[in-house]
Amino acid sequence: MDLDFFVGTGDNVYYDTRPSFAKSLAELRQKWYEQFVQSRYVELFRNVPTYWEKDDHDHRYNDCDRAGDREPSSDLGIATFREQVPIVDPTDANAKTYRTHRVNRDLQIWLVEGRDYRSPNRMFDGLDKTLWGAEQIAWLKRTLLASDATFKLLISPTPLVGPDDAYKIDNHTNHKGFRHEGRDFFEWVVQHNLHQQGVYTVCGDRHWQYHSKDPLGVEEFSCGALVDENSRLGRKPGDPKSTDPNAEVHQFYTQSKASGGFLRITVGPAKEATKASARFTFVDDLGKVLYKTEKMRSVKNSG
Repeated sequence: MDLDFFVGTGDNVYYDTRPSFAKSLAELRQKWYEQFVQSRYVELFRNVPTYWEKDDHDHRYNDCDRAGDREPSSDLGIATFREQVPIVDPTDANAKTYRTHRVNRDLQIWLVEGRDYRSPNRMFDGLDKTLWGAEQIAWLKRTLLASDATFKLLISPTPLVGPDDAYKIDNHTNHKGFRHEGRDFFEWVVQHNLHQQGVYTVCGDRHWQYHSKDPLGVEEFSCGALVDENSRLGRKPGDPKSTDPNAEVHQFYTQSKASGGFLRITVGPAKEATKASARFTFVDDLGKVLYKTEKMRSVKNSG
C-alpha cells in the first residue's frame, strides 16, 4: 500500500494472555520479542515508519490503572514500553509520551497518553477524576487551537464516542469511568467549532471497527482488532448493555461480521485545487474493503 507511516494504537502486546502472564521485566520483554520476530512484522517495519501508543494490555493487564501492587507494576510497565518502542529517550523518565506531529499542510496528528496520568478507575467520576491529567489536557487544547492543518486527527488508545460495553469503567465513554472528562473535552471542541474544522477522533482498544458520531457532533473511527482471533461484534446505539442505551450516538458503520483488519487513512489534495480530502477505509485482515467514507474541506492556502 506504499504507506507513509503506521500507528500502533495500544494493546500492541498482551502481557496477560494465558497461559503465561508476564510479571517480571524478562517476561514482559519476551512478549515483545515473540510478537516482533514474526516475519510479516519484520518486513512491514523494515519499510514503514511507526508511531506507538500503549493501552492496558501493554501497560499491565486488562483495564488497569496505576493503583495496586498486582504485578507487573505500573512503573515497570511504563519503563518497558519506553524501552521497546521508539517514542522517547528511554533513559529520560520525564519525557512526555503524548505528542503531536505535523505531517504536511493538510494533516496533523495527536497521540495521547491514557495510562501514565490517570486517576484510579474506581474513583467517583467528577471534576477531579482524569484519564489524561491536567497538564496533558492543557497541552492538547493549546496545540489543537494553534494548528492550521486542514485535518486534525486525535488518535487515542481508548474510545471517546463508542458505544462501548456498559459494564466497563475504563474509558471516556463509560458512565462510571471517565465520562465527565470526555464530555467536558467534547464540549470544549464544540465551543471552538473544531468539529467543523477537520477534527476527528481515531481510537484503538475496541475489538470491532466502527464509525460513529457523538450527539455533540464529533466523529470517531475505531480501527478494531488486527486479527480475526481477537475480534468480536460491538455494542450498537440503543443496546441496553451499551454506554448508549438511549441511542443518542449516530453510527454510520459497525461490523456485521466479526473480523480483524485495520483502518487506512489517506489525506491529501483533492481534484479541486482549493480543497483537501481525508478518506477513511476499513479493511478486513485479508484486504477486503468493508466500508469507506471521504471528508472534504477547503484549505486555507491553496498555493
